[in-house]
Amino acid sequence: MQLSRRAFLRLAGKAGLAAPFAFGASACALGTAGRFDADTGLSLGYVTGDVTPDGAVVWLRAQPESSVSIQYGKDATLVSSASAGPIRVAGDSDFTAKLLLSRLDPATVYYYRAAVAGKKPGLVGKFVTAPTADATAVVKFCFGGDTREGYRPFTIMDAIRAKRPDFFVHLGDTIYADRNFIASELPQFWSKYRTNRDDPPSQRLFSETSVYAIWDDHEVRDNYEAGHPLAAIGQRAFLDYWPVRRDGSEPNRIYRSFRWGRALELFLLDGRQYRERAKGTMLGSRQKEWLLDGLARSSALFKIVATPVPFYGGGRDRWEAYARERSDVMRWIEEKKITGVVFVSADLHYAAVARIPGRLGLKEIVTGPLAAQLNVFGVGYSESVEFFANKTFNYAMITIDPEAAPSQMLVEILDEENRSLYKTRIDAL
Repeated sequence: MQLSRRAFLRLAGKAGLAAPFAFGASACALGTAGRFDADTGLSLGYVTGDVTPDGAVVWLRAQPESSVSIQYGKDATLVSSASAGPIRVAGDSDFTAKLLLSRLDPATVYYYRAAVAGKKPGLVGKFVTAPTADATAVVKFCFGGDTREGYRPFTIMDAIRAKRPDFFVHLGDTIYADRNFIASELPQFWSKYRTNRDDPPSQRLFSETSVYAIWDDHEVRDNYEAGHPLAAIGQRAFLDYWPVRRDGSEPNRIYRSFRWGRALELFLLDGRQYRERAKGTMLGSRQKEWLLDGLARSSALFKIVATPVPFYGGGRDRWEAYARERSDVMRWIEEKKITGVVFVSADLHYAAVARIPGRLGLKEIVTGPLAAQLNVFGVGYSESVEFFANKTFNYAMITIDPEAAPSQMLVEILDEENRSLYKTRIDAL
């Protein structure tokens, strides 16, 4: 019997094989990704991200030294449109560019396309802006982590697209710089991103919904901490290839938060850049203060903390090794009587829903991998696990209706065929 590609990947994961090599993810293959289209001068599609009620960041890649702009508007034909740019792309960012769309209307679908000077405009993409903080809009989003280039095509991205989420959260390990062809210089890190982005299902998803991305260890090296000699290079490549808004006072900052109506405030953590095991910190003092203050001030029904590594359980590379800092976060939530806090994470290469021990009744949703080796040896957290699955690629979807009574979020974990693996509801109170 001849195995399908997907079945082979699963079996290879169970056997501990280096499955990506079977499909030619070599240095040679990595170097061929990201060619420029002769008609448009563009490469690798678009990625729109860090969407707010009045703005968005559009990522693109265009021909060397070309001038590129974004046409955008509420009409798919873009007959009457605004324009951002032009800007000139350059080699010091691998010919990528990020353009800010501003003065947008909240809770509105926008269409856009890139245009390289002297070339035919690119395909039209779309995204929806966030509702204002007082809006009662229903919010639906999907999240997952772990996308390793040898597992392309990332067919699960088509499954996510079929659900038509308002946005998608990538929870880290967006590339595997330290596997197969190992990146050690900036052009090699870029090459890894080009290979992952040269994936039709991903391009289809990113053309129809926006993305919030964070990073984890495999963007640099397995289980690395602050001070690793390749950390700055890996971070630069990550920021070159994802539409992350840059903070003027801290341009390399990756942690940030976004509000989506009354329903949700999303807190995106950086679990790598500031961690120092000797000091017992994963977040660093500044990020920790930002998180605690943000949780206390938020009026959203649900405060979702997106962490690249699990908050509860999972081993020494996760929050378990930073128990004092984790206790500080939990104690703050309890003392300030903060309701609706839910943790979401990836990294473990299996899916789980866990009750975090303590009086708060907190829960964590772990999902993944989107496309990477399955952790067939994982046995779950402990008796606190409500759900555990490690036999298929998976992602999670959350739906929040602020006008529902009582206020709840619906959590569903789905596989790559959009078969439901698990459903649960979490109360805001």
